[in-house]
Amino acid sequence: MTQNLVDLGMYLEPEGSARWADEDELTAATTTKRIIISEKICEGGGIPILSDGNDIYVDDSDSHTMIFGSTGSKKTRLFGMPLINILAMRGESFIVTDPKTELFNKTSGFVRKRGYNVAVLNFRDMQHSDYWNPLALPWDLYHSGQTSEATSLINDLICSLIGPLRDNKRDHYFTELSYALMLANMMFFIDTAKREEANIYNFASFFSQNSNIPKTKVLANAVAENSIAHINYMNVLTNADAKSTFGNVSAGVAVMLRPFVVHRPLCQMLSQSSFDIRDIAKSKNAIYLVVPDEKTTLHSVVAMFVKQVYEATINAAQNNHNKQLPIRLNFVLDEFANIPAIPDMQAMITASRSRNMRFFMMLQGMMQLIQKYGLNAQTIKGNCDNIIFLSSSEHELLQEISSLSGTVLRDNGKEHPLVSISQLQHLKKEWETSEVYIRHARNYPFISVLPDYDLYRFRSYKPINLEKKVLPEIAKYDYQKILEEIDSSQRPIPFSKETCGEYVFQKTAPPRK
Repeated sequence: MTQNLVDLGMYLEPEGSARWADEDELTAATTTKRIIISEKICEGGGIPILSDGNDIYVDDSDSHTMIFGSTGSKKTRLFGMPLINILAMRGESFIVTDPKTELFNKTSGFVRKRGYNVAVLNFRDMQHSDYWNPLALPWDLYHSGQTSEATSLINDLICSLIGPLRDNKRDHYFTELSYALMLANMMFFIDTAKREEANIYNFASFFSQNSNIPKTKVLANAVAENSIAHINYMNVLTNADAKSTFGNVSAGVAVMLRPFVVHRPLCQMLSQSSFDIRDIAKSKNAIYLVVPDEKTTLHSVVAMFVKQVYEATINAAQNNHNKQLPIRLNFVLDEFANIPAIPDMQAMITASRSRNMRFFMMLQGMMQLIQKYGLNAQTIKGNCDNIIFLSSSEHELLQEISSLSGTVLRDNGKEHPLVSISQLQHLKKEWETSEVYIRHARNYPFISVLPDYDLYRFRSYKPINLEKKVLPEIAKYDYQKILEEIDSSQRPIPFSKETCGEYVFQKTAPPRK
């Protein structure tokens, strides 16, 4: 496979402490496994680091991977597409974001032939899609007595929705009050709605009809004191007592919920679930998330889904004797920095490795990550043992890669970068093959020449035919009747010991003016 490593002398002949990795040490590393596409046995699964299209060396370790490449750098064709087929050969489950349906069209037929359960959440064409109700699992947990787990998922869901408000630098005070108001209403809704009524459309409708001070006071008086709902209702009413202030707060929530009110097919698609995310860890599953990249209104759904799957599978792993999933789960997240910040992502990426989960994150540059995750961006990147670079004009990223690669001595006795910023900017990209910089685990860096996806010798299959489906109807949620029943004692007070066996307390202090 010598053609898959660049003649590194064209960059700099190493004579100092830093050097390039050579092919022999990469292929002999304990973290790499050899795959021959033409053979049925597959001993490893992971990101390709050396390949001629049939003979592939992949990273089979539990390492996370971050791939940097500007638009048009072929991140998807060099890594995303071959990675999915390799995972399917190995029998590992995966969830992939697929903005343009390229990954689905190229790989779904191959994946299905490998015996996978394949689901597609198609937000481009919702009548050719599976369904997923983000409130189904929180409702199930809450009404089975697992109130802490349910509350945690509800909090994650709200944080995913509120992400765009924080990204837009909206006044922090109003944003946090919007969060408090949404949490209070969500808890009331989860407690009082029937399972078939518990969906985000009904919640959005319920909120819009109660987004004023008098009706919020009614709801606050209807729930048990010291519950999460009551404390957050009172928090908002105390800190946003002026009509104009309250209007600013409720407007923030309205912005978050608008996509789930105005688009009827979306509301129907998210009103039921055609699969149970708790089953993802039990067998070979492939889930494609087709979310348009040309508009951001639905990106929060991706953050919701990834976080909820993570929490469900972490719980599944905890119930196993070795605290690991029986089948490795891979998150292949294209345009990772374009979706709202996933709640607790820095903790997720730290804890997931020991549970048999990996993340592959593709993004355009480091500044994207910093803008989305702030100080946590370095923690996320620092937990990625594989750093891959294709192209960027971002000087800070180029400088960091050059610096971390080390220096070498030239004939004049002076130290020079092993790879300069200029050389990184001029990695060759051609139709058939492209040069990529890879820093893999504890190995020295290297520059590999990887083939375009069409040059891999995977057997070609037609993509799965997505049949047109009749979207489910949405059951009506009558909160007025519920309030009347509470007032007349025909229904227990929400969050009382009668309804959840224990009071559900708020853990965080309310914001101050």
